[in-house]
Amino acid sequence: MKILIVDDEPQRYGRLVETLKSVGVDQSDIDTAVSTRQADELLQHTDFDLLILDIVLPLWPQGSGDPQNALDLLFAIHQEDGLKRPRHIVGLTADRGAAERAEADFTALTWTIIEYSPTNDDWVNRLVACVRYLQGVAGPAPVAPTDRAEVVVVCALAAPELANVLKLPWGWRSQPTMLPDATFVHRGQFMAATGKTYTVAAAHAPRMGMVSSALLSASLIEHLRPRVIVMTGICAGLRNKVGLGNVLLADPSWDFQSGKRIKQGPDGDFAARAHQLPAPTMVRRLLQEIDRQRTDLEQMAKAYDGDRPQGDARVIAGPVACGSAVLADGEVIEEIKKRQHGEVIGVEMENYGVYAAAAGAAEPQPMAFALKGVCDFADPDKVDDAQDFAAYMSANVLQLLLERHGAVLMP
Repeated sequence: MKILIVDDEPQRYGRLVETLKSVGVDQSDIDTAVSTRQADELLQHTDFDLLILDIVLPLWPQGSGDPQNALDLLFAIHQEDGLKRPRHIVGLTADRGAAERAEADFTALTWTIIEYSPTNDDWVNRLVACVRYLQGVAGPAPVAPTDRAEVVVVCALAAPELANVLKLPWGWRSQPTMLPDATFVHRGQFMAATGKTYTVAAAHAPRMGMVSSALLSASLIEHLRPRVIVMTGICAGLRNKVGLGNVLLADPSWDFQSGKRIKQGPDGDFAARAHQLPAPTMVRRLLQEIDRQRTDLEQMAKAYDGDRPQGDARVIAGPVACGSAVLADGEVIEEIKKRQHGEVIGVEMENYGVYAAAAGAAEPQPMAFALKGVCDFADPDKVDDAQDFAAYMSANVLQLLLERHGAVLMP
């Protein structure tokens, strides 16, 4: 049993360490870090069964604490190939106000938050109970075949993204089911052109952004063991490269905000470290053929029950950048084109998290890709009128791809 405690006040864990000895955990098996950078170094080389993570942490030793540092470490654990993932993560805080402010994010990223107290041992008892549980569990429980889903659809929003997926004629059950980590999924099935039936599950993240989508995807992969995981929804496109309602295959996807701020000139500069993840070549080829024929896409657009933007119905594969903030000034996209990828066709907030979760999953890893409809151009003229149509096209292109070529993607 290996435990990592990340807290800038490690001395407060004396009672916990002594109690853990009584359940067979040697003190030599407990490592500590006082900053997220120290934790990052330890997680590069050691497999930990339990990570106890203070909510308010400094980035460097002797630095000032910030809840964002702990959130960044959690995302790095799920995203970066170089970090070993602990089997269990628990958030800890002595600051009730910080816990309330961070609760929404931490409950999406960890199993629980425990409030530290210097006057009682309730927090110690809860952590010891967690250790006892881990001691009795050799690894993740096997997933029964009846609980699996061959296709998993991930959405960032309940509406209009998941809502349009659930409008597909895929025999969705009337009520969602709950996974062990309290993730609610909608289950259905569809028939491919060959006559074979495939199971499908769909869920939406608790909030927008890479962190939530990465962790939701990791949970769905662990519990449902899909062969394909795909994200649908809406994104921003580059004006004059794509049109409203066009569906973009993110190939590749990367975090355009990944890098470091460096001293260069009076205002400094940003050195990007883009880690690009591609979509499967087979998916790209099949979608390019769908786009070449075009007739089905035009019929799909005409069948939309509402106002639709003018322009051709298209499926376009190309680089789609991913970031943690909504863009509306157009300047950042120009920077991405100039510094990171001159052929970028779109920008959104979640795809890379889904790609990273699949890339970091245990074998057999699912095929991962993202299909998002263009709803605006991320510039000062940004409006929300096309969101529902973009989400509709995204979901229906997925339906066309899976029903026509499901046997090719999942032989």
